Amino acid sequence: MGQNEANYEFCLNIADFIIQIKSDIAFQPETGYESFFTDKKQTTDFVVNCKAEIPLTIFAGQNPVFEAENEQQKFYDIYRHNEGLGFIIYNQQNKNTIQQIALLDKDFRNWTIYSSSETDYNPLRYPMGPIIMHYMTIKTNSVMMHASCAFDGQRGRMFSGFSGVGKSTMSRIWAEAGSTIINDDRLIIRELGNKFFVYNTPMYYKDIPKKAPLNAVYLIHHSPENKIQKLKGALAASRTMAFCIQNNYDQNFVAERLDFFVRLAAAVDIYDLGFVPNASVIEFIKAHE
Repeated sequence: MGQNEANYEFCLNIADFIIQIKSDIAFQPETGYESFFTDKKQTTDFVVNCKAEIPLTIFAGQNPVFEAENEQQKFYDIYRHNEGLGFIIYNQQNKNTIQQIALLDKDFRNWTIYSSSETDYNPLRYPMGPIIMHYMTIKTNSVMMHASCAFDGQRGRMFSGFSGVGKSTMSRIWAEAGSTIINDDRLIIRELGNKFFVYNTPMYYKDIPKKAPLNAVYLIHHSPENKIQKLKGALAASRTMAFCIQNNYDQNFVAERLDFFVRLAAAVDIYDLGFVPNASVIEFIKAHE
C-alpha cells in the first residue's frame, strides 16, 4: 500500500482480477481483505475511486430499476445513471440509513464510491464489497455463486443449493478427509480458454486467496441414502444458474449468464446429489464420477 498527502492507494487481487482502490483519505478494509492485497504496479482491471462525501440528491426524482431487500432490511437500490449504473447502499445496522452512494461507468470498469467520513470511513463496507465483486463478473466470462468448493489436489468439486441444504456440512466432510476448501459460501467461477476455475472471495474472516479447477458441480440436498443423477443440457444449465448471484433487471445480463451456464454444462459434469452427511459421500461421489 502507498500513501501521500493527496490520496491513499492500494490494489486487491480477487479471482485474478486486479482492482485498484484510490481514496481521498486512508481507511482500513475489513479483515477478510487483508490477504488479497497485491502489488499495484500490475495491470489494473478495475478502478474504484473513493470519495469522503455523500451526494444525497444525485438520484432525486428517479425510480430504481432494482431493489435488494427483505422483510427486515434494505440492502441496496440500483438506478440507471449516465449509460452506467448508480447504487444506494444502506447501512446493515441502521435500517434505511444510507451508507454509500456508488456510480459504475458504462464499461463496468470504473467505480466512484461516496462514503461519509464522519463515522468509521470504509468504502468497501458490506454489502458494497460483494456488489463490486458481482459486477466484475458481468462482462468478464465469469459468475458469482452461492456455493462451496473442495479441491483434493486433483479435482475441484463445487456444491451448491438453497440455504440449509448442506454446503457447509459438505465442506467439513471434505476438509476432514484432507481436501482444501476454496470457500463454503461465495465463489467466483471464471472461464479461461476452454476451462473453468473456481476462486474464493474476501469474507468477514481472514483467508488466503485460493484457486482450483472446476471439474464437477453437485446440486445437493440431504437424503436418507446417497443417490446421484447426472444432469445434461438445458436442465443442467438452468438448475445451476438458479444459484448464481445476479440482479435480474436487465435482459442482457440474464442472457449473458445463461450463455455462460450453457458453456459450463457442456464442459463440466453436473449432478443432482442427495447425500448422507458423513464421510461415505466422498467414496460414493468418486465411484460415480
